[in-house]
Amino acid sequence: MATRLSESTQLSLEEASADKHFAEVIDWIEHFLSAPNALLGRVGDVCPFARTAMLKRSIEFYRNHSESVTGLAADIQMHMEEFHQSSAAQNIYQCRIIVPVAIAQAASAVECVQKQLKPAFVERHLMVGQFYKQCEEPGLWSTSFHPLQSPVPLIAIRRMVPTDVAFLHGNESYMRAYLEEFGKRGQIALRQYETAQEARK
Repeated sequence: MATRLSESTQLSLEEASADKHFAEVIDWIEHFLSAPNALLGRVGDVCPFARTAMLKRSIEFYRNHSESVTGLAADIQMHMEEFHQSSAAQNIYQCRIIVPVAIAQAASAVECVQKQLKPAFVERHLMVGQFYKQCEEPGLWSTSFHPLQSPVPLIAIRRMVPTDVAFLHGNESYMRAYLEEFGKRGQIALRQYETAQEARK
């Protein structure tokens, strides 16, 4: 076991592979996120970064021991600050996955914490995602595709990338942080996204 935050224990890839919950997550990354899907609505893997992230061993795995939503939120805040201050925040393939194993109703806890902390993450030019079996969040290219459905509830942290405009569009403070991070490149991505949205109407 490696680094310990307030209520999280880090697992190596080997330790995660031998753990029941994390083995399911790794299988999901390798066979769902890192593969094309007929329902996705575009060509390519479900997640354009997952395959390379696994090859580079850039995904960090943490077991969270929180027993309340308040405790989980406090721990994820610590993850946010630690990730933000580390060199990992500059690597588009670096991702931190936190699996709560002790909290009741983990799926609703993950959903609640993600919504609560998203503004703070975006302000730091980071993204935080909620994943669980019943997550109804639609895909960007197909409303019938649900890419955030994972075998166990988890929270994922990663660096913001230009294509995240789709997750931030419509929120003034989010877009301010996005354009602050990407400048002209972000403006181009924003125009492309808005043009694509208009074409769908």
